[in-house]
Amino acid sequence: MKSQLLYQVAKMLRFTVMKVLFKLILFTGCITFMSACSKGGGSGNDDGGVVHIPSPNDITAPVLDIFSPTPDQVFTSGSNINVTGRITDDLGLYRGSIRITNDANGNILKEQLYEIHYVLNYNFNINYTPAVTVPSNYTVTVTFEDHGYNSATKTVKIKVNP
Repeated sequence: MKSQLLYQVAKMLRFTVMKVLFKLILFTGCITFMSACSKGGGSGNDDGGVVHIPSPNDITAPVLDIFSPTPDQVFTSGSNINVTGRITDDLGLYRGSIRITNDANGNILKEQLYEIHYVLNYNFNINYTPAVTVPSNYTVTVTFEDHGYNSATKTVKIKVNP
């Protein structure tokens, strides 16, 4: 009688433990799925264990507009370079970057990275204040891609005088 009671208790305990483990696994799986795009990281597992989920049916590239600076715009050292624009995508964006590069040496002077998952329209705005002692040519490069890995890139050449 005692062994049968212990068997029943063990069976109930095992069933309860199995239910808890199942719920824990299910909860962890849901959290992992929901956060799969929270950090991006390409198609690999290089971003803290979070894997990006691509959208193979997305075949339309984002549309990118740069409002400022304008091509060949001239700035003076110490003045503000304001990079503004809009990126749109029919199914939603994934990630992007804005870079201001010194053309003479290729150095990246300012870089802003974005992860804006599934946002359809995004207005960007970054600022950079250059300090130069000789006239310098810079390139502003804006690149964004969607979850189908379709990308849009535009560049604007500018000049900064002392």
